[in-house]
Amino acid sequence: MKHQFFVAFLFLNLTLFGQKSFNDYAQFYPISEAPTIRFMSSYTKQETILFDANPVVRFSLFNNFLKGLMQAEKLHTQAWYIAFRPQLRMYTDNSLPVRTPSYKIFLGTQHLFRIPTTATNTQNFWGFSLESGHFSNGQDGSAFSESFPDDSPQSDSIYHLINASTHLPDILNRRSGNFSTNLTELIVNYRTYRLDDDNQPKQMHALNVGFVRYHNRFLGIADFGGFSQNDIKIYGYNRLLLGYEYMKVLENHQNKRYAIQQHLEIINHPHSSVNPIRAETSITFYPFVQSKAIGFVASYIFGHDNYNFRFVDAGHQLTFGITWSQFPPFALTNAL
Repeated sequence: MKHQFFVAFLFLNLTLFGQKSFNDYAQFYPISEAPTIRFMSSYTKQETILFDANPVVRFSLFNNFLKGLMQAEKLHTQAWYIAFRPQLRMYTDNSLPVRTPSYKIFLGTQHLFRIPTTATNTQNFWGFSLESGHFSNGQDGSAFSESFPDDSPQSDSIYHLINASTHLPDILNRRSGNFSTNLTELIVNYRTYRLDDDNQPKQMHALNVGFVRYHNRFLGIADFGGFSQNDIKIYGYNRLLLGYEYMKVLENHQNKRYAIQQHLEIINHPHSSVNPIRAETSITFYPFVQSKAIGFVASYIFGHDNYNFRFVDAGHQLTFGITWSQFPPFALTNAL
């Protein structure tokens, strides 16, 4: 238990350091998953979750969102970057120290296009995010046996025993099972803001529609890090993403605000024992005037897990933790 709390303390400090860098360099990303550290309930009685950490690090190659969005004549803003999006989950048993973590590393770009309007208190944008890279958990064991290495004849033979009636959560290798794929994710975003007299957003509606394709070649070119044919039959090639966010700044509270988010992921044709749906409803409160990015978030999740191969697990989940906004409100100049 001592090691578990040490890791929690380490992630908290790393994320706070990342927040300092975020404020210093003003690298804003409007279409992005926010970093979180959350306590959460468990999907299955086979293991109990202590906490889940999602630090997000983006190494900016170019980013003009802050400067460009404050210029009325600037109709197109963009960012190019390398993204590292790990997911690290601690359990109450000995996980040495983190059991089957997830690693995502992408090349990415985001773009926003201002939609001209004659309204003086409204700003509308559409944009997109495109990321492509690698997603794995760094393990070398068979996905469904702790006794054999991945890609061994014994491991491959286990897949031949899996059929439509097999309950995959019961046979999953939760300690060292390998998960690996390359993927490309496209998200199209529309957002509309209502502004106050200082051109600060006081209300926002945002809608996302996205598509994820798991593929074998890294960036569609290099032949490494992809899935096996046995695995892709289980977790499927394609995922559909839908999302909605509403943000409201509290009246007379100097940027204190709340946000309500709804995210939906649908896996296309996974194994029959996998719930293809994942729906997450979140409410976030940002109480600090001086640090607009830090907030407290609570969520209810229904459907499959999103922790690498644990998507075979499904159920209901409650979470509570800390988050850091990747796109806090700042002044937007009215469109021409």
